[in-house]
Amino acid sequence: MKKQLHTALFLAIITATVLICGCQRPVRSLHVEQETSPVSGPSLVPQATRLSSGKLLVSWQRPLETGGYSFEMAIRSGDNWSDARTIASGRNLSMFTADLPAVVELPNGNLLAYWELKSATKDDPYATTIHTAVSTNEGKTWGLPLTPYGENLAGQHSFISSFPDGDGVGLVWLDAAEQSKLQLAPKAEKGPMSGMKMGSIGLRYAALNSSGNASRGTFVDPITCECCPTSAAVTDRGPVVVYRGRQEVRGTRPSEVDPSRPTVRDIYISRLEGDRWTKPRPVHADNWVINACPDNGPSVDANGNRVVVAWWTASGDQPKVQVAFSGDSGDTFTQPLRIDAGKGEGQVTVILLPDGRSAIVGWLEEGMTWAKFVRDAGETSSAVSLGPAPRHSRLARWIANGDNSVTAVWTRKDNDEPNIAVSRISF
Repeated sequence: MKKQLHTALFLAIITATVLICGCQRPVRSLHVEQETSPVSGPSLVPQATRLSSGKLLVSWQRPLETGGYSFEMAIRSGDNWSDARTIASGRNLSMFTADLPAVVELPNGNLLAYWELKSATKDDPYATTIHTAVSTNEGKTWGLPLTPYGENLAGQHSFISSFPDGDGVGLVWLDAAEQSKLQLAPKAEKGPMSGMKMGSIGLRYAALNSSGNASRGTFVDPITCECCPTSAAVTDRGPVVVYRGRQEVRGTRPSEVDPSRPTVRDIYISRLEGDRWTKPRPVHADNWVINACPDNGPSVDANGNRVVVAWWTASGDQPKVQVAFSGDSGDTFTQPLRIDAGKGEGQVTVILLPDGRSAIVGWLEEGMTWAKFVRDAGETSSAVSLGPAPRHSRLARWIANGDNSVTAVWTRKDNDEPNIAVSRISF
């Protein structure tokens, strides 16, 4: 009997040990290696995309000695970068470190670039105009610029994201059309609202065909936070876009929104099903109440029906970077996992790895760019630093390679000067 008790106790200890160890699967560690940058000297706001040929395309903006910026790109084939190719330049080329212009590949192999020009007015000093252009020769020359919307209203058109959309590209951006309409309307001479800047910023969508012409468009959400970056990805059930929303009282019209009023500004998601966007829903109820825009938006990536979203919040006066996973194309999400070290500054990026259950997250914290491996079950690697970074420098989407590594483009800070860095993160 005593022998049987000893055996049972021994088996119980072994089982408990297996269960305890089994729930802590080994998590991969990350290793960072710096690679050659396509540009030397001052440069910032990089974006990257992998072309169908396997080549890597990186774009950026370079300050001009005469004022303004030059929007440029280069293509890496193997280990060699092409010469820098200019897309647009001028004193009115808009530059904001949390707002990234980009170049993407169209389904027919041509390139489409999008960027913003300043169009400030006395009523709106932050007004911008979106321009797009198509190149048929890998960026050596570009067609005439177009705009993805029809009206000619001065106002904010910024924080653009893109995704493959039929035979073209879908664009989403924050749009001040409602505010612009109100500014043009006759001003009330009296009343409590006279003299106030009213009206909402909304999330707008346009489908661009292979020639860069807008074929259709609509508002995904007419009431959003004013100046936080957007992000988009494609699931098996359609493209999804994530953004910082604005929670108003039910029934509030866009024209009735007071931008200075404190509101809950959490991260929302919507999916394009056919020609219609689903009703936006929060990724998670952080319940962050703020009366200003934090210039700090989310990042999303998808593979099949698997989705991952990373974002920054300061709910409860606790700044933090969070990540959550979905297995149903964004209908529901896991409870968010905090991944920063306690002083996260956000400006996040996230890339979903091929298994659909793990990701690499990038963010800014204490003047550095960081990366971490995370699984949907909650396990994470230790964070690794890529290097020093300027504040508010939004991280571009990083690119997965086929060899357990990620190519990361980011803005490095050297002697108070920003420049484009390229790193290889292996795991």
